[in-house]
Amino acid sequence: MRGHIRQKSKGSWQIQIYTGLGPDGKPRRHFETVHGRKGDAQRRLSELLVSLDKGIYAPPGKLTVADVLNQWFRGYVKTKCSQKTQDGYHMIINRHLIPALGDIQLKQLQPQAIQSYYGTACKTLSGRTVHKHHRLLKQSLKYALRQGYLGRNPCDLVDPPAWKGRVMRALDPTEVSILLQSSEGSCYYPIIYTALSSGLRQAELLGLRWRDIDPDIMLSISVNRVLYKRQGVCEFKEPKTSHSRRLVSMTTKLAAFLREYRQARR
Repeated sequence: MRGHIRQKSKGSWQIQIYTGLGPDGKPRRHFETVHGRKGDAQRRLSELLVSLDKGIYAPPGKLTVADVLNQWFRGYVKTKCSQKTQDGYHMIINRHLIPALGDIQLKQLQPQAIQSYYGTACKTLSGRTVHKHHRLLKQSLKYALRQGYLGRNPCDLVDPPAWKGRVMRALDPTEVSILLQSSEGSCYYPIIYTALSSGLRQAELLGLRWRDIDPDIMLSISVNRVLYKRQGVCEFKEPKTSHSRRLVSMTTKLAAFLREYRQARR
C-alpha cells in the first residue's frame, strides 16, 4: 500500500505515504497530520499520491523556493496555461526568481528577502515587470500553501512595486483618415480598414477566415481562432479564454466594404 490514514484523535488524522527507498536502501515514508474530517485527509492523501506520480513530490522540510517554483510550473502552469504564457513564466522563474531566491529553504523565506529582491530588481527592470514577478511568486507560494508546505504566504506581507499602467491612445479622426489614405492600394489596406472599424486585435485579425465573416445577414465577425507567433513559428489556435471567443458586430460601412472586397477576389 502506497499510503494510508489513521485517526489520531477526534478531528485529527495522520497520513502516511511511502515515498521510495533511501540511500541506505530502506523505505522512506512521509507523515502528515490533517485536522478536520476524514474526507479532508483523504483529499490530501490523493494530492500527495498525485504529486508522487508526477515526480514533483519533495519532503516539505527540505523544500527550497526553487523546488516550489519548479513544482508549480510543472504541475500547474504546463497543464493550465498557453505555450506563450509558459514561455514567459519559464523565463521569469529561471532568469530572475531562482537565481535570487531559489536556494532559500521554503520555510525560511521571509518577507524581507522578497522585498529586498524587488528593490534590487527595480534598479534594472521596470516596476511593471517586477510587479509581474511578484504576481508569479505569489501564485507559486499560494500553491505551496495549498499543498501544506507553508502556514502563510510571505508575499501577503510584501509591498509590490508601484507602477502606472500605460494609457492607450486611440487615433483621432484626422489620423485615421491619414492612415487609410496612405495605405490605400496596398495589400494591407483591407486588414487595416477592418482593424480600424472592428477593434479586433492583431492575432484575431490574422486568424480570420471568410466563413468567420457574415457581412450579409448578421453583420458580424466570429472570433474563433487566432494566429500566434512563437520563436519564429506561426500557428493557428483557439482563443485563450471563452471571453475571447466572441461575436463582434460590424458597421454597415465595414459590411459593404467586405462584401465588395470578397466579390473582387472571386
